[in-house]
Amino acid sequence: MSTFFTTREAAKFLNCSEQHLYNIRNRRKAALIQGDHYLARKIAPEAIKIGGKLLFEESTLEAWLRKYGEVA
Repeated sequence: MSTFFTTREAAKFLNCSEQHLYNIRNRRKAALIQGDHYLARKIAPEAIKIGGKLLFEESTLEAWLRKYGEVA
């Protein structure tokens, strides 16, 4: 079972702002829109691990979108 960090805890641990972490998530979404799935996986906050723990708790919606893609 994985232990998840919240955005606030991760920002405090990484000594950065919560907004910086949200910007990473937004860059991932922009990469997906442009069709660059490799870059999207590389910068996905869910893929960033600190000490073997995932940085963000992944929502069910995000997991579904990553698996099936966004539906227009």
